[in-house]
Amino acid sequence: MFEIVPRVRKTAAILLPKTHIFLLSHMRAYTSLFGHIMGSNPAICGYYEMHIGYHSWKSPIRQKLLYFRQETAKPGFTCMFDKILHNEHNVALDVLNSRRARNLFCLRRPQDVIPSILKLYRDIDPAHEFNSEAFATRYYVDRLAMLNNMAEHIERGFFYFDAESLKLRSGECLGNLSDWLQLKTPLTDTYSLQKYTSRERYGDSSEALRAGRIRKDTPKYDQWPVNEALMKDAYSAYCDTRSNLITLSDRNTVVDSTPP
Repeated sequence: MFEIVPRVRKTAAILLPKTHIFLLSHMRAYTSLFGHIMGSNPAICGYYEMHIGYHSWKSPIRQKLLYFRQETAKPGFTCMFDKILHNEHNVALDVLNSRRARNLFCLRRPQDVIPSILKLYRDIDPAHEFNSEAFATRYYVDRLAMLNNMAEHIERGFFYFDAESLKLRSGECLGNLSDWLQLKTPLTDTYSLQKYTSRERYGDSSEALRAGRIRKDTPKYDQWPVNEALMKDAYSAYCDTRSNLITLSDRNTVVDSTPP
């Protein structure tokens, strides 16, 4: 009897329709931290990047199949969460415009993102293409172009937040988002450690994620040398995309009305 109950719950979790919350962002934008905050809410299953695309109405079902192979379904959960950070993981507009989709956009300024990418890959994979500032910048600029294009074609509205607001304006950001998502239990600045917390390929592999709460300290990259021409291109893309996302969003939380 006790073995049957988890099987029934997992089958129901896969077959019954759920709301699908998509975080549309880029690498090094505190997305692992955000995923843990989302995944600690009793209404939400999902906390790490699944590295899949969403090409049709079948894709959200596939997400549940893959997720619940490794994770346990929460009793009474109503939402699935995933974050999409790379252009190769395409999300069809039909999926984003589905009545069961809730779309979130998040950007972090390139002065922090590019050095963070370089530092990450220097430590974990020195031979990777992301160790090139030109490659990391191209990824960032191309990703923002894709995010901007998706935002302009979303018909059901979306929530935008500056990545920095998650740390600098935690209460406001999470309160606004909880209200927009109509969560019965509000999101908080503390979170549970999960099965794959700090594991490679499941997001941020640093020990900082194991704090279990939002840490207000933010990394500084002032001493990291940058190519001024590349950074100028990246910052221009950031300013243009951020401005458009704020304008198009149903609701947003930003650190300042002008780019930092």
